[in-house]
Amino acid sequence: MKRLIFLAPDLAHAKTVVDELRQLGIDDAVMHLIARDHKLLQKAHLHEATDMETSELESDFNWGIVAGGVIGLILGVSLKGSLFFGFEFGMLSLLVITIIGATCGGLLGKVIGESTPNSDLEKYQHAINAGQILMMVDVAVELLPEVYKRVRKHCPKALIENHHVFHDHPLAA
Repeated sequence: MKRLIFLAPDLAHAKTVVDELRQLGIDDAVMHLIARDHKLLQKAHLHEATDMETSELESDFNWGIVAGGVIGLILGVSLKGSLFFGFEFGMLSLLVITIIGATCGGLLGKVIGESTPNSDLEKYQHAINAGQILMMVDVAVELLPEVYKRVRKHCPKALIENHHVFHDHPLAA
């Protein structure tokens, strides 16, 4: 699964590309659009990008879980065998402290990630502010040649970037 990222010059071109991709069987759920005026996308019935696509939510959440789990594990190991309020810390408490650390780290990472803009999309901000539509489309590898052809047909000047999609998706192989 690849994520194609490119700019459509205006809403009309974006709608045409979306219609072409729908004809290929690509679902709206994997087409994420970003515009200066999100109401424009809603009126055109185009799928607007969510926080998962426009922020560092997923990445920061994952790193928070790892960091919190490691900190919880270190704290649990350091307390193992000690007596605290009449409670002796053993293997079960080590597991519980690690899980609590991972949970707290994940929640903190989520909060941080929601407020951090996606660094991959910052370079497109000037074009979005100028009225262009940023399109992110998750495509199965076997459909890439046809998708490139159809995007080029309607947006010949578009620079199409592709990134590997790491999150699990129903269409991912």
